[in-house]
Amino acid sequence: MRIKNILKALPIVLGLSIFVGCEERDDVSDRNRLYRLEKRVSVLEDLCETINRNSENIKKLLHEQAKNVTISSVYRMADGYVITFSDGEFVELRNGLNGKDGKDGLNGAGEGGYIPKISVKIAEDGLHYWTIDGEWLLDENGKMVLAEGTKGDKGDQGENGNGGESITPLLKIENGYWMISYDKGKTWDVLGQATGENGKDGQDGITPQIKIESGVWYVSYDNGVNWEAIGSAIGQDGKTPSFKIEDGNLMVSYDDGITWEKVSGSDGLFPSDGTHGGSVIAGHNSVDLGLPSGKRWASCNIGANKPEETGSYFAWGELEPKIEYSETNSITFGKTVEQLLYNGYVSLDGGALTSNYDVAQKQWGKGWRMPTREEFNELLNYCNWTWTKVGASNGYLIESKVEGNDNSIFLPAAGMKEDFQTKDRGSRGWYWSGMPFNTNDYLSWNLDFSESEGNGMTTLSRRCGFPIRPIYDYTAAE
Repeated sequence: MRIKNILKALPIVLGLSIFVGCEERDDVSDRNRLYRLEKRVSVLEDLCETINRNSENIKKLLHEQAKNVTISSVYRMADGYVITFSDGEFVELRNGLNGKDGKDGLNGAGEGGYIPKISVKIAEDGLHYWTIDGEWLLDENGKMVLAEGTKGDKGDQGENGNGGESITPLLKIENGYWMISYDKGKTWDVLGQATGENGKDGQDGITPQIKIESGVWYVSYDNGVNWEAIGSAIGQDGKTPSFKIEDGNLMVSYDDGITWEKVSGSDGLFPSDGTHGGSVIAGHNSVDLGLPSGKRWASCNIGANKPEETGSYFAWGELEPKIEYSETNSITFGKTVEQLLYNGYVSLDGGALTSNYDVAQKQWGKGWRMPTREEFNELLNYCNWTWTKVGASNGYLIESKVEGNDNSIFLPAAGMKEDFQTKDRGSRGWYWSGMPFNTNDYLSWNLDFSESEGNGMTTLSRRCGFPIRPIYDYTAAE
């Protein structure tokens, strides 16, 4: 209930009738008349005290109204009410005292004042409304006056749809945009962009921040410096969603944080502890480490939803993970570079895996691909590598050396798959490049690292299963 409605009711609450009865001069002795006058003066003094006290509380009510707060509860006392507001403040409104029946006359028309009985009662909609003498207190439009606060400033109560059910807004991210539904997912409206826009010097923007303020969605693309309103955040039932980032995913709650669910389409889009900085490109979070080539590295492995997850393992040149990683079921083991080139596995330009056999391009789309040997060396030479632990995973935190660039990625020590086994997980990491080794028919280049032996480029058998950390190449996306 808006406070102005309470203020409209105050003249009734404070409707203290100050009166002096009209008496005929009769045979009543002067002493009796003096006694009655003294009694009335006493009543008037009590009324004045109540009026003064309520006047102070009226000022407080006006102050609360200026703050645009709502009423959260109304407590009935023996001689008035305690009204509590959403900011924790409260006021007391007290009724005037009824005169006692007896020698000073009966209360009622012609002989005394009328003080209405103000109360609160629950209506059929389950909400509390003001009453006066047992009847609903109505505003100038003939509508009942709420005696409790509601979430948001929604105005008059509308009709609920879907057979009387209240609707809480649903959210998802689709094609880089926030989408909202007020009808349980039947239709969706675009709220605004969910990815950072390209900034100056070819560098992409940052992952956006979102907040809800006064029942409205706001989004910021500059780390909270500026905020843009993008739509209402309140459903027909007056509920406002709550949000948090967990394991790199955007989580939403529609019941004040009792239960949480992942926002559809937010898989891996939001950095967790293993990644700092970055923005979404072609559906996946990428990080600018200030490298001379301008290439951007993915924040997660293929098949992972957060940086510390190992993701999927792939034999070199293959597009799907499998149970067994052996020479007999490897499609590239035993093929020379000339044979790989002749059969379309690698390209003439640079000798890297073609789009048909590059799992990053195949699964993540245009612009994404497996890194080359040179690009791994660039990562080794132009970044700081620190062995650490993110979540439950050991690995290397890789940070930009460029002054003012605080971005980083994390490569978990995922080990490898060989035959039917997983080896050295947690102590060593191997990551495939897209480059074959030129002098034999079964080796390809890979990144190799451990805490004890450091990091560098090596070659291993293509039959082994390694994770893939994609790289984004702007030139390949054009």
